[in-house]
Amino acid sequence: MLDFPGRNGHAHGPAGPQPPVLSSERLDPVYRLQQVLRAEERAREEWDEASRIEADIDPTEDPDALETARKSIRNAYRRWFEISQQAADLSEKVRKAKLETAADNSQLIESLKAQFDGGGPHYNLLCERVAGLHTRLKAMETSGRDFSPSEHATLNNQLLGYINQLQKYTESMKSESISRETRDAVEEVLRIVERHLGTTYLEVWHIIVKDVRHALEDGAAA
Repeated sequence: MLDFPGRNGHAHGPAGPQPPVLSSERLDPVYRLQQVLRAEERAREEWDEASRIEADIDPTEDPDALETARKSIRNAYRRWFEISQQAADLSEKVRKAKLETAADNSQLIESLKAQFDGGGPHYNLLCERVAGLHTRLKAMETSGRDFSPSEHATLNNQLLGYINQLQKYTESMKSESISRETRDAVEEVLRIVERHLGTTYLEVWHIIVKDVRHALEDGAAA
């Protein structure tokens, strides 16, 4: 219960649901909340002004004007109460939407990072950029607000550019990883061969090492 300003004591909230200030669900929730908060501020100012006028009226000299002023207060209060409830509901919706968006963004980042474990800070940054732009585009497309084709195209091109960089980085890192694993395997094989040929067939051992080195260099150049 809210205190009702005036000489009549207190007032309760209005009975029954009232139409919202901005009822279209196609409007962006944040934009709707901003507009409703502005409407709430104006309604509060009207309520305060009606209360000021009522306070200046002498009930014995002009009882009719007093009754009219009190009616204006009740109407202004009812209007403010309705809008404040809408603002509270919209605030909760926006808060939940932001939490859901943050969760979706974090999940996408982790999914991208899982494609290459240990990619380093550059890889992590690319993952965050891709996830951020994807989330922003998705929010834009589902918000229902009007946006220019150029705005959407710019963000989409940025997203495609980061995805391309991410793919190149991933391929490069995987290729480097495979090359490193190949060298390790070759070195292990050479150690085994050395144990069997290095002492008895020294000349053959040198030929094998030379051929293996050339093969690795040719593979790296390709």
